[in-house]
Amino acid sequence: MSKISTADKAIEEVLAGNEDSALIGTLNVDEQAIYQELVAELREGRDPRVKIESLWRLDYYREPPPMAQFLDDDYYLGQIMKHAEDNEGLYPEWRKHIIADFDLHSKIHNLVITGSLGVGKTWCAVLLMLYRLVCATCLRMPYHFFGMSKGSRIVYLMLSVTKEQVKETAFGDCMNFMAQSPFFLEECRYDPDQLYSGYRIPIRNTLPNGMFSNLILSAGSRGQHAVGKNVQAVMLDEGNLRLEAEPDLKAYELYDQVRGRIVNRFQKRSGYLPAISIIASSAADESSFTERIIKEIETVNDPKTQKVYRHAVYKIKRHALTLKPWWFKVAHGLKNVDPFILEGLYREDGTEIIESEVHQREDGSPVPNHQHEAPPAGASTELVPGDYYESFRRNCKNALNTQSGISTGGTHRLFSSMMDVLWCIEESEKSGLVDPALTPMIPISSEDDKYIWDYLNHGRFLTMVQSKVQPIRHPLNKRYSHLDYAKTGMCGLAVCHLAGNQLVHGLIKDGEPYSEYRLVVEYDFVLSILPGNVKPINFEKIQKFFFWLKDECGFLFGKITSDQWQSEMSLQMLEGHGFEVDILSIDRNKAVYDAWHGGFSEHRIRVWHNDEMLREAEQLIELEKKYDHPVGQRKDLTDALAGSYANAVNSDEKITLQSYNTPGVYTERDAREMEREMPPVEIVIPAQPRKRKIFVG
Repeated sequence: MSKISTADKAIEEVLAGNEDSALIGTLNVDEQAIYQELVAELREGRDPRVKIESLWRLDYYREPPPMAQFLDDDYYLGQIMKHAEDNEGLYPEWRKHIIADFDLHSKIHNLVITGSLGVGKTWCAVLLMLYRLVCATCLRMPYHFFGMSKGSRIVYLMLSVTKEQVKETAFGDCMNFMAQSPFFLEECRYDPDQLYSGYRIPIRNTLPNGMFSNLILSAGSRGQHAVGKNVQAVMLDEGNLRLEAEPDLKAYELYDQVRGRIVNRFQKRSGYLPAISIIASSAADESSFTERIIKEIETVNDPKTQKVYRHAVYKIKRHALTLKPWWFKVAHGLKNVDPFILEGLYREDGTEIIESEVHQREDGSPVPNHQHEAPPAGASTELVPGDYYESFRRNCKNALNTQSGISTGGTHRLFSSMMDVLWCIEESEKSGLVDPALTPMIPISSEDDKYIWDYLNHGRFLTMVQSKVQPIRHPLNKRYSHLDYAKTGMCGLAVCHLAGNQLVHGLIKDGEPYSEYRLVVEYDFVLSILPGNVKPINFEKIQKFFFWLKDECGFLFGKITSDQWQSEMSLQMLEGHGFEVDILSIDRNKAVYDAWHGGFSEHRIRVWHNDEMLREAEQLIELEKKYDHPVGQRKDLTDALAGSYANAVNSDEKITLQSYNTPGVYTERDAREMEREMPPVEIVIPAQPRKRKIFVG
């Protein structure tokens, strides 16, 4: 909330030659005198901005306290924030940052405070909210300064996981700070004996015109607590821990909703927003809500208006810690790779400690500094005090999260590494498995007369034996499918089968490679289905794809499943056509994705390279009750892949299938030879007037 807001306007008017601007009519006699001084200085070629000490009088009837005074003076928050023998107060590192970045002239309007546990993130957010509130009480006409109508209420809002939680944390801290501040007790008439059960504290300081300032300090947990209010400052506490389904998405929607209200109501001039949004939240997975906002701020790259604070506990509390003389490095930030400790010891300034300097640690354990290991290409490193070595050794990614305050790519991912997935893809290519789809995304709607089979290369998965069309690969084995339905988004469809026991290579046991026979699952179709340009996905055409595979292409089916959304009628139609169907809600059963992950790690899966599959798989996050996608991403195709795999490995056929059917796979050469012997098969699609041809080879 810059104290030169009106002065900036005045200078712009004078520089534009509008010395008789209507702006002067909004100033009283004293303010008009200041304005005329600015005009005179500009005429003489001097920059009036150097007279900062008098510019506050254009907007304020009394000068707001500098941030240092607000923190140290007992009249404001000195009794809470000032360090004393019986009071820790605000940590020096935070004090330095806050005074440098959030004094009265600050133009920061978007802030994220994150990092490790116990570093005082909520405290910092609360004191920044109260400082903005104090500055607003000094305005001669708050509603005029913020561009509101006369008498408008201006709200300072604190949001948390629940209303009960916000009172225990941020709102409770506010009440405690105000109860120990003579300014809030005397000037704002805060009553420490009131419970303020409605989460609403009116600030009742009197303006020069005899009116109350109409400022409100409020709290809540949802977006509706901001509806219809002039929210001048909002704080979102622990946004990563919201309780709704899809918490990251809900937190982002809440932030976006309230942030949008701030901009719409208070931004009157380009580049200047006299309001602020603050997110205070512990570090989490890199795909969390907080990290998404951080990336947006980093993309803007304007620290004068948007800023991120991220601190480790050993940096914020460095003044009070007596640390070991050696530090170690942790590598992190590689996609789908968990953080890990690098070999070598260092001093606090990052210089290397050579082996001759230290032979053992203070606890007697050996020093792992035979060499100073370089981090992998693309990795970031964190220098950590030796005091935390054991916690990092036990669980490196958890310690980096909770003690260093760093969100890491490998944390909570279903696939901490994609190496096993890529190995399975490579083995699939060696076996001749190919993608039958001609395009990675298939538009299926009622806008045209195209069907799914029109987007497939039939010769890649079909052949003819004795004038009968059948699958090239393992034609006598049953197929299993799962559909992740969508109407306007993307629909995932996967079909797979048990490919019998095969000799699987590349396994590791006790650090040594070995091979053994394992039951392998092979995919027939991995399809991403999109709506048309205007009309939604046509579910009937998806049903007819299964009818076509079964009736005309010789596919034998085990079970077809779908999630619950929009699937009941489609499954009934399939069941009426002789398919075994069922509901499989993957978001309610972590075992489905656990099994799919195990299939890759045990090298049991055969599938071709699919960009959408890999993109979705590497981003899957493990939550308490399910695996989910990051905010703004999707998992429609991986749901289909995991669901069809689960249907296959849980089938009765798994028990009875002991080896390949003979012949198991008709090679591409076999298919071409058969095509020369026999003409293409003409297939009539049921309920369709025009004919379809299948061309093999």
